[in-house]
Amino acid sequence: MNEYTIIDMETWPRRKTFEFYRTFVNPSYNINVLYNILPLYEMAKAKEDSFFLLTLYAILRAANEVPQIRQRFVDGKVVQYRQLAVMTPIMTRNEEFQQVWCEYEPDFIRFKEAAIPVIEAAKAGSSGPLIGHEQDYICASCVPWLHFTGSTQADLTFEQTVPILAWGKMKEGKVPINCRLNHYFVDGLHFSRFFNKMEVSFQNPESLYREAVCKDE
Repeated sequence: MNEYTIIDMETWPRRKTFEFYRTFVNPSYNINVLYNILPLYEMAKAKEDSFFLLTLYAILRAANEVPQIRQRFVDGKVVQYRQLAVMTPIMTRNEEFQQVWCEYEPDFIRFKEAAIPVIEAAKAGSSGPLIGHEQDYICASCVPWLHFTGSTQADLTFEQTVPILAWGKMKEGKVPINCRLNHYFVDGLHFSRFFNKMEVSFQNPESLYREAVCKDE
């Protein structure tokens, strides 16, 4: 599990908003956005890298760059993780799916070196158990068979604060991205920062090959 800091509720500016949304039966919401991803696709092809893996890394890097995306409600405490991993489903050879962890790395080269063996094991149906993480991750799924215009995501509980994201089939250079977030921590402003950082990577994919340092905003 990645390290986290406990947020002091007495001094936290968002305390009243957090407490307000805790009264909701369902504090989560979905947003669907259509993005031009052609530059990233062309970069992946030029470098003979996986389009799926490069997209997954762009999403994970963006998530790590927005503090509110790294905040969770754990054992009655508000915490902020130092960094997040990603859990993603990988299709096996018999068309079942296995969930795997892909750990965050500061550049795509190191990310793919760590992720490829894990993904190949899952394709062969021999990936290990999902242990080692609590809530220090995001869920991100690729649905490459469908160019959708909207989606909802399944929550384990109504107080789930782990973001759940899915992206679909590229059509005319664009992919739909749907994300489910919890209003405990994430408003439209924070959501926009998250998606804007993804868009920057989609338009400037060469930046993903350079080391990034996550900074709290």
